[in-house]
Amino acid sequence: MIKHISNPFILLLFLLFSCIDRFLIPEDIQTQNLSDFGAGDTTYLQIKPIWNELYGLNTPVEISIAQDGRIYVADKGTNSIIVFDQDGDRPSGFEKLLSLEDDWGNPIAPIDVDIDKKMNIFYIDGSQRIFVWNQYWDEVGIHKVSVSGTFMHTLTGVDTVVTAGTEIWFSLLNDNDWSIVEVSKTDDQALIDSLTHPHIFYDGGNEINAYLDTYYQSDSSQFTGLTAPADDENMIFVSDNYGGQNNQYRIIKIDFKRSLILELNSGDLVWAYTGHFGGTVKGYGTGAGTVNQPLSLDVDYQGNIYYTQAGNYFPVHMISPNLTGDFAVYTSGFQPDADDIMNPDLFENSIDVAVDNNKNIYVVDQLNADVSVFNSYGTFFKKAGYKKNLEKIMIEPVAATVDRRGVLYVCDSGAIYRFKLSNTINEDLTIED
Repeated sequence: MIKHISNPFILLLFLLFSCIDRFLIPEDIQTQNLSDFGAGDTTYLQIKPIWNELYGLNTPVEISIAQDGRIYVADKGTNSIIVFDQDGDRPSGFEKLLSLEDDWGNPIAPIDVDIDKKMNIFYIDGSQRIFVWNQYWDEVGIHKVSVSGTFMHTLTGVDTVVTAGTEIWFSLLNDNDWSIVEVSKTDDQALIDSLTHPHIFYDGGNEINAYLDTYYQSDSSQFTGLTAPADDENMIFVSDNYGGQNNQYRIIKIDFKRSLILELNSGDLVWAYTGHFGGTVKGYGTGAGTVNQPLSLDVDYQGNIYYTQAGNYFPVHMISPNLTGDFAVYTSGFQPDADDIMNPDLFENSIDVAVDNNKNIYVVDQLNADVSVFNSYGTFFKKAGYKKNLEKIMIEPVAATVDRRGVLYVCDSGAIYRFKLSNTINEDLTIED
């Protein structure tokens, strides 16, 4: 969502992620490549302590990990995104993610959260809206915001002055045939505050999105899952569980469109973006790779999309993009009767899915109160959430994520549990007896 602009608004460069103060991952857990789950793997052991109400949690319903290792928890009980370091400490600088409200002052109960590589924190509340907060803008501060600009056509040399926020402003700002040669900016504090606080990134009720979403009711969408690709900052994906007469169950791509130019206190000039409907990636059906009452969503580093659903007939799916044509076409990456992960008998209620950096897949089953783990080929590996005597540890888990060291984090009944394969745990790490 952030690009650096140098040489007065002509040459666009990515603002490097290193500009942000990174949290250093503690070294108390050994790092090991878990891509193939070796023969020496035994069981998942619980790591102490449990993160619960003593850590400020009330009703954690989703969890994601940023590239700097910090953990973001959507807690709908406190209307907050709660941020942890990997040792459970609450870092400063994230206070604006607490007691969330929309632009009209109504409280927001977040149900999913994800972070892109530029530290844009996206979250949803079950409606047709997506919200965003940019940590870097808040940390550095915004000095001025564009109010108008002079655009020049790159072939004819014709120029025109356009006011920010108008339809032609958006059109020219996102047209490669036009470049900005001059910009006027304001230091209006109210406008700056609206950008440094959490705000709406996408609204299916907006006229432009209703126009682009021709065959569905975008204003009625009910987003249940959100995921941001690790290596592509120009799109995010959401799952739509509206249903209705037209079976509006689908996976949607949201494209980033330039909306403003910001001058930061550091002197950098960056783009601000807004989300526009980019297309229905996959729609309703009952076969492999189709969508029926979607519940959760994740994406791996290759762009494969994973989701769970409540409708018939398969609870867990993975779809892979074919990029050989003018646009991506997604087909099922797993097949019934061939891949364990598509066996519905393995799940009672597959409410969430997460994928790690090696494409291992973690499926949260709320009724079974455990997490089923599969390798990248969809082959069943082990379950997490049990003590050595097979006694269940959790009550009703609802979400999971995995960090780069293989630590599994699970949201369950007001708490977050952590697990690690027993043969990858450092002896100095405290585990559950």
